[in-house]
Amino acid sequence: MVCCALAALTLLLLPDPASSFGASRQVRLAHAEADDAGDAPVQGLFRTLRARRQVLLTLGLGAAMLAALRASRNVILPLWAISIGLDSTSTALIIGVAAGIDVALFYAGGWIMDRFGRLWTAVPSAVGLAVAHLALSLTHDLDARVGWFIGIAMFMALANGIGAGILMTLGADLADRRNPAPFLGAWRFQTDAGGASVPLIIAGVTAAASLPVAAAVVAVVGLVGAGVLRVFVPRYSSRR
Repeated sequence: MVCCALAALTLLLLPDPASSFGASRQVRLAHAEADDAGDAPVQGLFRTLRARRQVLLTLGLGAAMLAALRASRNVILPLWAISIGLDSTSTALIIGVAAGIDVALFYAGGWIMDRFGRLWTAVPSAVGLAVAHLALSLTHDLDARVGWFIGIAMFMALANGIGAGILMTLGADLADRRNPAPFLGAWRFQTDAGGASVPLIIAGVTAAASLPVAAAVVAVVGLVGAGVLRVFVPRYSSRR
């Protein structure tokens, strides 16, 4: 929390490095071309958020929900393991194996994305993670809850690995080729905000209701995000 606060203060208070140390030649040329065309590029996070609000409030919202789903795994799986009585060694082994599956699928996810389009990794990843959270919420009190936990953890890794790199790739698709930095900063700000909100949501819902209810709430958010991605990825991405 302290590091997040310091990072926010750094972004808000310190001057833009480009103004302090000089912009690159490529960016200066892009500015000159845009000025000649009568359309100066937008600079600054909040100006970019306003200027590109149409895409950020549609596809960007779906991307933020997907980021929230992906970040949720790191929070809810350890909490779930404690809740169902697993010891720390077993928990570390299960999550470690799941992480190995996740990493092993990075190449496959990238190949699918480039071969068939962004939609074919974004939506399956969101749906898979949402369904896994929903299944998790329904298995807490079952006799076979440990087995379900193991299977769901592996399925989450599969769904997350298939979507590896999709958020950064969509941001690159949408950024201005002449000066991509402002939009990429706004895109990252929005997706990171989605991921950062998940611990607060899980903590709040768990305190108010229970951990299974928190998992169900995250699942609903994920399904909504999958629907948003299904509608807006073909509309905005250069690779459908």
